[in-house]
Amino acid sequence: MENSYVLGVDIGGSHIACQIVNLKECQPLKESYVEVKIPENEAAGVILSAWEKALNTCIQKMPGIEITGMGVAVPSPFDFVNGIAMAEHKFAALKGLNIREELSRATGIKPECILFTNDAAAFGMGIWRCHGKKHHHLIGVTLGTGFGACFIVDGCYATFGPGVPVGGELWNWPFRGVIAEDYVSTRWFEKRFRELTGVKISGLKDMVGLYEQGKFCREAEQVFREFSTAFGEIMLPFMQRFEADSLVIGGGMVQAAQYFLPQIRQYFENNHVKASVDIFTDTTLAIITGAAALCD
Repeated sequence: MENSYVLGVDIGGSHIACQIVNLKECQPLKESYVEVKIPENEAAGVILSAWEKALNTCIQKMPGIEITGMGVAVPSPFDFVNGIAMAEHKFAALKGLNIREELSRATGIKPECILFTNDAAAFGMGIWRCHGKKHHHLIGVTLGTGFGACFIVDGCYATFGPGVPVGGELWNWPFRGVIAEDYVSTRWFEKRFRELTGVKISGLKDMVGLYEQGKFCREAEQVFREFSTAFGEIMLPFMQRFEADSLVIGGGMVQAAQYFLPQIRQYFENNHVKASVDIFTDTTLAIITGAAALCD
């Protein structure tokens, strides 16, 4: 098999990251990596222009390589089959736009060679292809501005089956009268910390910073306990029915994993779950690799 090169793209709630991936070797080319931060409340034209610049910069870094396709990971909700943006919070200005056509116009890659998946599915596939092939039933979750999840059965992304939620996604799973994402995303940390302290923070990093300065320690510890319990309650029935042998957590929040991972592990242990529970810190690498695999 000759080397085949595609673009792996990770479009998050506030950034785009892209890299050329050698499909044969399951290996991103380090020199081609490009990442651009984009505020999610920007106008559609600004967002699309930033994407175009990032993608073409990536391609131009490796001028002798032919790019045969593009795999794109985007947060739900999104019409992955037709490539239509549907989100109302993350890049809301793009809602209703045909992103496949926009990316084709920006790069010259044929529309039929541009494929989409959700970011958590790409994360899980990237983990499995490069690090987790020993696991038969792997669950990957991403924790950050949103809550993504994927269920991998022997290297295949599952959207139905025992222990798999409809569509293979958990962000909108009913939980405590709202949805799961309302309890295990950055905005919950911001909301709950402000309820307990009256202090407004912007992201989990701010709360951790205050905690490490010795400020609001009791309140921060309570927030981490409540988060760990909520996460455990959401995941437990799926871990059990899916018969998961591994749960891998990625996303921006894993930078603070030392404050919640032991509690999550203890929760599962108390409920007789034997699966390994680990973090993967280079979430973007896993997502890009998994997104590129769509073209394989």
